Amino acid sequence: MTEYPRPASLPDAHSPAPRALRVLIVEDSEEDAWTYQHLLRRAAPQVQCTVVSVGADAVDFLQRETPDCVLLDFNLPDMTGLEVLEEARPACAVVMLTGVGDEQVAVQAMNAGAQDYVVKSTLSGPGLLRDLERAVEKYRLQRELTVSRERMQAALGSVDDSLLSLDHDLNLLYLNPAAQCLLQLPEGQRTHADLTAQAPWMFSGPFLNFMLAALNSGERRSAELKAPQGQWLDARVYPSPGGLTVTLRDVTQRRSEEERLRLLESVTVNAREAVVISEAEPVTGEGPRVVYVNEAFTRMTGYTPEDIIGRTPRILQGPRSDRATLDRIRANLLSWTPVDEVVQNYCKDGKPIWVHLSIVPVANTLGWFTHWVSVQRDVTGEVQRERRDRMRRELLEMAAAGRPVEDLLNGLCHLIRLDLGSLIVAGWLREDHLLTLRASVNSDTDALRTSAQEGVAQVDLRLDGGVCATVVRTGAPVIVEDIRLESVVMHRGAREALLARGLHAMWGLPVLSSRADEAPLGVFTVFSDTPRTPTQAELAALQDLTGLASLLLERALAQTEMQRLAMYDSLTGLPNRALYLEYLTQALSRSGHTGERLAVGLLDLDRFKVINDTLGHSAGDELLAQVAQRLRSTFRPSDVVARMGGDEFTLILPFGSDQSVFRNGIQKLLKTCFQTPFRVKGQELFVAASLGLAFAPEHGADGETLLSAADLAMYRAKRTGGGVAVFDPAAGALQPGKVSLETDLYRALERCELELHYQPLFRAGSRELVGAEALCRWRHPRLGMISPGEFIPLAENTGLILPIGAWVLNEACRQLAQWRAQHPHLQVGVNLSPRQFWNPQLVESVQDALNTHGLPGSSLVLEITESVLMNVPDAEATLHRLRALGIRLSLDDFGTGYSSLSYLNRFPLTALKIDRSFLQGVTGDPHGTSEKIIEAVMLLSHALNLQVTTEGIETPEQAAFIESVGGDILQGFLLGRPVPADQLRLPD
Repeated sequence: MTEYPRPASLPDAHSPAPRALRVLIVEDSEEDAWTYQHLLRRAAPQVQCTVVSVGADAVDFLQRETPDCVLLDFNLPDMTGLEVLEEARPACAVVMLTGVGDEQVAVQAMNAGAQDYVVKSTLSGPGLLRDLERAVEKYRLQRELTVSRERMQAALGSVDDSLLSLDHDLNLLYLNPAAQCLLQLPEGQRTHADLTAQAPWMFSGPFLNFMLAALNSGERRSAELKAPQGQWLDARVYPSPGGLTVTLRDVTQRRSEEERLRLLESVTVNAREAVVISEAEPVTGEGPRVVYVNEAFTRMTGYTPEDIIGRTPRILQGPRSDRATLDRIRANLLSWTPVDEVVQNYCKDGKPIWVHLSIVPVANTLGWFTHWVSVQRDVTGEVQRERRDRMRRELLEMAAAGRPVEDLLNGLCHLIRLDLGSLIVAGWLREDHLLTLRASVNSDTDALRTSAQEGVAQVDLRLDGGVCATVVRTGAPVIVEDIRLESVVMHRGAREALLARGLHAMWGLPVLSSRADEAPLGVFTVFSDTPRTPTQAELAALQDLTGLASLLLERALAQTEMQRLAMYDSLTGLPNRALYLEYLTQALSRSGHTGERLAVGLLDLDRFKVINDTLGHSAGDELLAQVAQRLRSTFRPSDVVARMGGDEFTLILPFGSDQSVFRNGIQKLLKTCFQTPFRVKGQELFVAASLGLAFAPEHGADGETLLSAADLAMYRAKRTGGGVAVFDPAAGALQPGKVSLETDLYRALERCELELHYQPLFRAGSRELVGAEALCRWRHPRLGMISPGEFIPLAENTGLILPIGAWVLNEACRQLAQWRAQHPHLQVGVNLSPRQFWNPQLVESVQDALNTHGLPGSSLVLEITESVLMNVPDAEATLHRLRALGIRLSLDDFGTGYSSLSYLNRFPLTALKIDRSFLQGVTGDPHGTSEKIIEAVMLLSHALNLQVTTEGIETPEQAAFIESVGGDILQGFLLGRPVPADQLRLPD
């Protein structure tokens, strides 16, 4: 048995430390046991873990001690997890550890007494902690249910009514002592045979038909039946999935007096409900007059008999009484038909209440209807509960549908209104250091607008010390009984604005984040027109509201962030390709209707690769962000500036002048934009750019055509020394240099000029080498090492990518086979080009490479880009065939293209790689924008069982952050640069 030390943590100075969760981990793998402890303590440092490696030690431990929970591996050296459960019978929660596909094991574990199971491959710190806490709670509820069942049997044994439980075949399952006495069963004779022998009348004639009717209809039945012994029994049958529940009550005495006490009985039998007796007529006009009300009516409505006798019951109706319901009641009265409705009435003090109304006509001895007897039951709580549940469902549906946060806040405010009545409720949302009023109920729109104009509707958390700021800062409720007290610190202008509206009390409650280290997401404030503190019921309702708000707002904010991530470039904040193309389509459609001229621009930075290679990728990213800011400030607000990827930016430029005049104007703007140096890493850099322009409709009527034309124009600008160039269809020929390079590329394979470099991949946390990514390099005999950015596009355009790709795949497999001879766990990643997916023999060539070098499919990771998924018609079928070989499929550069979430669900992907641009600005601050984006991608990926590789890691802070949010694989210059195979450092 091993008990690992737990890192010390300082207790919270403001609140008592919660009791530590005591967990027994039964796991024969020391590495796995360490991982579970690490995950749990990272999620909750106070967790206490005890580890045993064999089942016998677990049984011995559980017979001596009782932890809160057992995390039990199914496969143990000496016995299975099921055998441990059978032998130990632990008096605590049990969570079974299983592998993927072990659903049958999970079912057996649950049947054997486990409260839950988890799949090892999907574990995360917060998730594992929640699973254990839910299991502990489930075990507690099961214990309470057992006690409750015993108490229920004791209660049924103490009731006066006779109660029997029968199965679907009317066999006796249970009867209480009262039933045994009523049916005159001797002591000890409680079987079905005893019952049929002593009371055969229950299983024949009217009583049998009565029970069969309830069974067949599935509806509750009640009747008064006469037993052979002469007594009258009030029999009630309640169908259930298990059969019937029958209650019997001797009503012989009641029936003997029923005729004499008929009218009085109608009142007294419902004495706990409000009873109103009125004259039968007139039904129309002012309505019938009340002749009697009981005390329950006075308690419910506040009307005394003196207030209402002689008047119509219609005085109970008010402005919110439903007209359609009242019309139905009136129609039933006109036809002398009983009424059964739920209607909103009003008390004497004007308070609205919901009433279940039951009205029946009463006839005299001659058969004439003389009175109406109305039984009214206050169902306000039930109606509000139903409305509250319905509104909760609607809010959850709104959140699932991605409705705006303001809609959710407004719905939450309306939900709490059910419990707080006339109190004013306002919802505030935090965005960085600003807290803004976003929703309110029981407060008119003009008042909200005035508050916004007066600056009361926004709080700067950095400068303010008022109630809302205190709630956010402390994460705890703040109750102000009377805002007139000078000792109460209020937001600037808030005290005067509230007092002017007659409000005197203010209560603030935080909407907490699920992350303990994150500030509250928002605040709910409640205002009362009288100085007071909330009642216990009001406070409980508000705390319930903030709990639901936390769930909904976190989901909504995460969806908003994911939408922003999908449509905007994370590095520059500019629209990405997907959003740019949408804007371009809209602009082309608009120009077609209005006749407005439109130019499409593609801008590329000159010598950007030199900056990247000499100063590092982080410097290149910083430069791109500054260029984006310059472009936004240089061009008009009506122009669209977007980033397509790399150092390419695209523009949409409406204009109304002559093309030559417009071109000269753009040339001046470009010169102005780049004439001032950029300051990057403490150095001043002068950067130039080349801009290609294409005009609609002269150069194309759709976005792709115009972008292609602008691309050609941009290369023409580069060849002529930079600046601005307009697309010229006659200038599309290849440069002589490109033709020469293309010729050399044809011979590069046969001359063995291509080589592979390998960038290592490390498991997050342990930093264990798990494999490498194969990267193609061209060592040109005259030009030296040529960048892949130069020859890979040329290979794509000429079709040479197919033989090059086949060589890369075969060479990577050959090298991997050598490595796996000593290190069988290693894998290799190979990038596939979209052109390779057009090759119908792709799957066969991949299988041949694996077979040739004796590699399993799981050792190969094929990395694909989103363009494959978008543009190759049969990509899905090809990916499924590759996956069938066991090959892992990774979506490369996630977030730089369309980042469509449907791809993650539709295609058989096993992993994705977060693009290095996401790490821009990552410092480890959990509140940083980049950190939140990466964490959102991690959560989404792990929810879809996708392994996440993060590339471009260059600083220890970036690596630590990726590990803290659950990243799986690390890649970057910090850990290892691409090197030839013989220079890759392998484990000893």
